Amino acid sequence: MGALLLATAACGSGGGSGGGGGTAPSSGGGPGGSPIKIGNVGVYSGFASDIAIAGSKGLQAWADGINAAGGIAGHPVQIIVKDDGGKPAKALQNVKELVEQDHVVALVGNHESGVDAAWASYASQHDIPVLGGTATGISYTKDPNFFPVTGTNDTGYGGYANAGVLFHKSVVSVAYCAEVPACAQAAGLLDTHARRLGIRSVPGQAISASATSYAAQCQKLKDSGAEAVFAASDLATAKRLVEQCAQQDYRPIWIDNPQNWRDSELSAPVWEGLVFAAPEPLWFGDGPGTAEFLAAMTKYQPGVLLNTSTTSGWYAGKVLEKTLAGASGDITSQTIYDGLYKLGPRFDLDGILAPVTYAKGKPAVQEACTWYAQVKSGKLTTPFGAGRVCGKNA
Repeated sequence: MGALLLATAACGSGGGSGGGGGTAPSSGGGPGGSPIKIGNVGVYSGFASDIAIAGSKGLQAWADGINAAGGIAGHPVQIIVKDDGGKPAKALQNVKELVEQDHVVALVGNHESGVDAAWASYASQHDIPVLGGTATGISYTKDPNFFPVTGTNDTGYGGYANAGVLFHKSVVSVAYCAEVPACAQAAGLLDTHARRLGIRSVPGQAISASATSYAAQCQKLKDSGAEAVFAASDLATAKRLVEQCAQQDYRPIWIDNPQNWRDSELSAPVWEGLVFAAPEPLWFGDGPGTAEFLAAMTKYQPGVLLNTSTTSGWYAGKVLEKTLAGASGDITSQTIYDGLYKLGPRFDLDGILAPVTYAKGKPAVQEACTWYAQVKSGKLTTPFGAGRVCGKNA
């Protein structure tokens, strides 16, 4: 959505810190050097926009913490956020403004749902690295100028299909959002990974957030024999789908990407047994890095929605921090490129992220890892541990 295909995203345009257009200033007195300007573009208003906004807030919490500690090489980090409304032309305009007017040195933690295709070549031509964010667009697997931090569409759908295997289901399917064109790719991606894992996928069903009934979709999924269904839509729509399917006595294992999750939903009985397959670290539990993330969010962005959209933004910042460790003088785009290439093969932020290799002139190579969780008795649990599950079991 937010980044859908991994979750589902939003539309519209607007202003404001961390979730619309404009600059998100850092808090506190902070370092006194010239600011390191970082751009962030996403679908920050409209359908499911709170999901995307959470990612920008995670990135801002990282920047606030860095600035409170003295910045990077004495320079404060400044996050400049722009909302593209899910519109390619607006997205390109935003990126041009960030590069030509704001003079950003990188685009970090974007929440684009595939809209990045509209400006990918522009960013590359102007030597502006694109680091992290919801990596659902094809640019993250094909473009050497894109540096994924969390899982791509390919690794993400591998995790959704494997959730069926881990929970002993042999037939999988998907119910995908009708609002975002990229969602329609879900069935094909799921089928590819189901075949790899030796299980079967059956035709997916499109669901619209504006529809009042999903009876037909529930019946088709039931008739197809789908035992596990990935819900690729916003949370409210998925909830109505699950409820209506239960009314037809159809209760598969429901799989979701927790980029669209709200912990306030835990008390709703409809979610009992829901399985999360996340292409990025969880926002709860005792996984590596989680305590630092939660402490920063509590201090710098209290009350912000916490899910894997939020961790996606946070870890984009953490990788940038690692990239610039030891940097001195002015920080430029080239400084960031050089730092990314020096991270070495299978970089994983000390065991927190999926291993990835960034090499000059080549698309990033990311290994398959997934973070799994399940709702049990109204609580979030981690049946396979709170850390990453990688390799053939991802």
